[in-house]
Amino acid sequence: MELRQKLAKKGMDMLLKMVFVDNFVHADLHPGNILVQGAEHVTDTPEDQTSVVDLFDTLILEVQPSSSPLRLVLLDAGIVAELQSSDLENFRAVFTAVVLGQGERVAELILHHSRANQCKDVERFKAEMAELVLKARSNTIALGKLQVASLLSSVFKLLMTHKVKLESNFASVVFAIMVLEGLGRSLDPELDILKAARPFLIKSSSSLLE
Repeated sequence: MELRQKLAKKGMDMLLKMVFVDNFVHADLHPGNILVQGAEHVTDTPEDQTSVVDLFDTLILEVQPSSSPLRLVLLDAGIVAELQSSDLENFRAVFTAVVLGQGERVAELILHHSRANQCKDVERFKAEMAELVLKARSNTIALGKLQVASLLSSVFKLLMTHKVKLESNFASVVFAIMVLEGLGRSLDPELDILKAARPFLIKSSSSLLE
């Protein structure tokens, strides 16, 4: 695996774990706050398990065990974001349904957790959401073919059309996903975000997959 691919996978795993497992998201991610260490010593070795080390205001994603010292260091972790339990459950459930290609389930979850639902045609809303998810799935859900920001934009546009209001505390999480997209597309256009997200979702919310 090439260095750029290794970095893309490591960065993606890091963000997915922050969002879906730890509920502890670095809220100021930009290139100046992401430091790469050990890149000059990287070799083509089998993939290893990753872990996150918390050093006060710095989060380190490290490969353990590994003969390579490659690591990503997130600087300036003084600004972080957490979702309330109900908001996190909702976000995780919706994302899980997208991973599984369950468009109508996505719509049902959104409607169920909506705090201000004025949807006049529930069946049409569900059908259009299913079509949106199906279209995304048909494009293989690879970052090189599907822009996550574009998908989110389409979902929010559909919500506005049907007057379905979501919880407002998703900004930092959505931003993190968008950063993931930018990182993935610049390092490895073939990176598959939903495939990578599946283990995190199954591990942290297996009951939602039933």
